[in-house]
Amino acid sequence: MSLVLLCVAPTRQSHCSPAGRLATVRQRIPILLLTALRGAALFIAAFTVIGMVGELRGRTDDMSLWWIDLYDLPTGERFVLLGTVSLLLGVWALRPIAQPRRRWPTAAVAALAAVLALRDIGTFYTAVSAGDVRPFMPVPLSAVVAAVLGAIAVVVAAGSARKPAADLKGDLVQLAAATAAVALSFPLAQMLFFGTTDYRRPADAAVIFGAQVYPSGIPSQTLADRIATGVDLYRHGLVPVLIMSGGDGKEGFNEARVMRDVAVAAGVDPVAIIVDPAGVTTEATVANVAALLGLRPGSPTRLIAVSQAYHLPRVQLAFAVTGIDVLTVPAVDPQFIGPMPVMIAREVAAFWTYDLRVCLGW
Repeated sequence: MSLVLLCVAPTRQSHCSPAGRLATVRQRIPILLLTALRGAALFIAAFTVIGMVGELRGRTDDMSLWWIDLYDLPTGERFVLLGTVSLLLGVWALRPIAQPRRRWPTAAVAALAAVLALRDIGTFYTAVSAGDVRPFMPVPLSAVVAAVLGAIAVVVAAGSARKPAADLKGDLVQLAAATAAVALSFPLAQMLFFGTTDYRRPADAAVIFGAQVYPSGIPSQTLADRIATGVDLYRHGLVPVLIMSGGDGKEGFNEARVMRDVAVAAGVDPVAIIVDPAGVTTEATVANVAALLGLRPGSPTRLIAVSQAYHLPRVQLAFAVTGIDVLTVPAVDPQFIGPMPVMIAREVAAFWTYDLRVCLGW
C-alpha cells in the first residue's frame, strides 16, 4: 500500500514517473560507459561522413555497409538518413548536455539505426540457414552495432550528468581517447566477424593473394595455407580457374610463380592457372585481376578472394572501390602462425591508410 502511495503522490520527481525513471537511469550511468558511448557515436559520425565524401567524389561505393546495410533505400534517402545520424550523434558526442528539442530527436535517430541493425541480424541468419555463408562467430557484427546504438539511444534519452566547466579539457581528452580506441577496434572487429566468415560458392575464378617465400623457395606457412585453400576450391569444383598473384620477393623468388608450381604439384591443371607476377600489393593485385579478366564495374563475373582473415576486409574494400564485388574465403590455418599478431597490427594501420586515401585523397 505504501508503495502505491509513493507512486501516486504528487512529488516533484517521483521515481515512478517517466521523469523519475529517467533520473534514476541517469544517476546509474557510469562516466566510463558514457565516455565509451560518446566515443562510439563520434566514430560512427566521422566514419560515415568520410565514406559519404568518398562516395560523392566517385572514389567508392556505400562505405556505411561496414556498419549498417541500407540496401533498400535510394541513394538520396540513404544520404539524408546517414547525414542525420552523423550530425546528431556527432553533436551529442561533443555536447552530451542537450535540451529536449535536441535530445529526443537524437535518441530517436539512434533507436532507428539500432532497429535497422537488428534487421541486418535477420538477414545474416537467413543467409546462414540457406548455406550462403559459414561464419566463425555465432553472431554478426550487426548485433554489436545494434547493442551500441541501442545503448546510445537509452543514454541520450536519459540525459547525462554535466561536467564542471573547468574539466572541459580533460573531458575532450577522454573523448578523443575513447574515439581512438573504437577506431582501432573497428578493423579488428571486421577481421573477427567478416574476415573469418566463409562465403564460398560456385564462381568463375578464385584470386589467391601472395605472401612471403622463404630463401629455400618454400612458401611461408601463410602462403601455403592460402594455396591449399585455393586448391581445395578447385578440387571441389567451385572454381575452374585459380589466379595466383604475387610479386618478386627479396629472397629472389616470384611469389606467383612459386604458388603456381605448388598448385600444379597438388594436382591442379596448369591450364587452369593464371599467373599475375606483378601483384606486389593488394591494390596492384585487384587492378591486375580486373585487367586480366576484362572486368568492368557491374560485370557478371563472380570472383572469390582467398587470404588470411585479417587481410580480407581490406581485400573486400579494394575490390569494392573498383566496383567489383567478391566473395571472400579465409585461408584455413591448421596451425598457429607466429608472426600473426604483428601482421594483424600492420593490417589495422593499412586498413585506415587505404580508407582515408581512397575517400579523402590523402
